[in-house]
Amino acid sequence: MDNNCKKKYNPILVNNIPLPMPERKIYSRLGHNRHLNEISAAQRRKLVSAMNAASACCDLKGTWIRLNIIEFGKSSFTLENGTVFESEKLLKLVQGCSALAVFGATAGKEIMEKTSEIVASGDGVTALVYDAVGSETADAAMDWMQNYLNQLFKRSNEHLTRRRFSAGYGDFGLENQKEIYKILDLGKLGVELTPQYLMIPEKTVTAVAGILKVN
Repeated sequence: MDNNCKKKYNPILVNNIPLPMPERKIYSRLGHNRHLNEISAAQRRKLVSAMNAASACCDLKGTWIRLNIIEFGKSSFTLENGTVFESEKLLKLVQGCSALAVFGATAGKEIMEKTSEIVASGDGVTALVYDAVGSETADAAMDWMQNYLNQLFKRSNEHLTRRRFSAGYGDFGLENQKEIYKILDLGKLGVELTPQYLMIPEKTVTAVAGILKVN
């Protein structure tokens, strides 16, 4: 077996992502819910308290890896670890890229466990708040990861494509989540993958982006 076959592709973990609660996005998400449009001052205080409590339940962690692109096909491309991604839209995104960044972030289990407890208690409004905080915080963590990687790659005169793709978007089928899960070794973050390619805890997001040389 040659040295290339023995090469390890280990993702890099990012513990304790330093991210403030994305209040504006949370309020925006909640503002579209008719159950929260007209509430009293006391209920608003309860809302703010619930947002803060939910945010405290988020344990933000991330992981990422850089993989060289070694071959381009008509509707697919191949990575150095042997992974083949089939997607015309993703292929278009990475045209001209030398490598692919695969990354993910999770808000952890506690936020989902607490949300389930609140749902069981019958407090629907607070459950909606917890769900919104978990979703927006996980998405914000992905934005943080993308900015973080751009800062790292800047040292080698590179940057990420502005857009990122997640499995299930366009023609990049959800089944690709299985390969992404394996590449990122998400089990080390306490994340599980269901047979339907859904991640548990639910507030977990993954994506890929191309890596370009700066002209």
